[in-house]
Amino acid sequence: MMNTKTFLFFILFMISASFGHAQTEITEQIKTDRDNQLKELNEKLKNNEEIVNRLTEKLAATDNKTASDKEKIEDMEKLQIALDTRLKILEEAPKTKINLNGQLAFTELLSIQRDIQPLELFLTSQSFFDQLGSIGKIQQYKSFANWKTDFDKWYEKDGKTDPMTGLLQNSLTLISSASSIVPLYGTMVNTAISGVTSLMGTLGKKEKDLYDKTPEMLRILTISSQFEQQKSIIDHEWTLINQELEQLQKENTSLLDEQMSYFGIDKQQFERRYLKATLDSEREQFKNESRKSISDKIATLDRSADTRGKWLGQVETYMYKVQSLRLRFGQLTTRMLANIDQYDALLKNYSDSGKFPIEFTSKIIAMNSPLNNLRNKFYSSFNPAKYIEDSAVMYIERQ
Repeated sequence: MMNTKTFLFFILFMISASFGHAQTEITEQIKTDRDNQLKELNEKLKNNEEIVNRLTEKLAATDNKTASDKEKIEDMEKLQIALDTRLKILEEAPKTKINLNGQLAFTELLSIQRDIQPLELFLTSQSFFDQLGSIGKIQQYKSFANWKTDFDKWYEKDGKTDPMTGLLQNSLTLISSASSIVPLYGTMVNTAISGVTSLMGTLGKKEKDLYDKTPEMLRILTISSQFEQQKSIIDHEWTLINQELEQLQKENTSLLDEQMSYFGIDKQQFERRYLKATLDSEREQFKNESRKSISDKIATLDRSADTRGKWLGQVETYMYKVQSLRLRFGQLTTRMLANIDQYDALLKNYSDSGKFPIEFTSKIIAMNSPLNNLRNKFYSSFNPAKYIEDSAVMYIERQ
């Protein structure tokens, strides 16, 4: 049986810590800056290569009789300058790429908090699961409620003296109580079904009204129990997803704290100006300021002989941790949508009023609208395949 609080945690996690799949303007700007700067460096490298080749060929072909020593020395000096320039470009390219990809990783990590617009999704999901949960409340079905009323009257009059009948009464009360947490499948329900069947075989038609109502009662109880048991398998998948989401949330929080500490970004400013901000423009401004903080921090580290170049490995580690979180969330999103499809298949299997009681199928059919709303909201919020693809190539230079 699915725990409502568990699902609400899942939705609330999505509200507070989901990975937004839509690229923000800043995300796109960082990628554009990265690609343009790397393109410029590549062009410089090509031009430099032409200069090096030309000077090398000139020196190799120089006729000692026609070229003065002064010309040779000048060409050799030019070649050395060109080679030094080439080395600087080769050193600068990976630093530029990791610097900007580090900014991209951090701003994507920030986007976890805000990019999804979840309120409508939350309300839609809550409505769906509240309605879905009511299907297994056996006391709401008239065929069961009417039978239970007659059974209780008979029990008070003639059944109290029999211990086995007392056990049956307890089982029926447990599975039909509005406040009961006992699932409508398993040992308790099986005990009730077998107990009722045995009792009716003993009573026969001595209690005609009770006897005549029993087949319909057993039918609704059996069908509802089968439905709940199959639904519990799908519900269990939500529980597993919740556990993984909770772990992702912890890792996300830890990674944010670690990066803010490393780059010198004030956590209180983050909470006040980003988490509690009401306008997108305020959050985007904080992202831009975070970019500058990261760039300034890297510049400081690269000026020091003790830390020059060492920051590359640390920032690259942050990059791939963020990418891993995004990929894992994309995979979980795929499972979420697959689970919604599983509910759809389950409801379709039990919607035939020719095979199942009408009072049961009417509730199943009534689920079509909230299920479609839930599916549409998820699909409008997530595109798992695109999200995973974007995550996989987020650090690769675009052509």
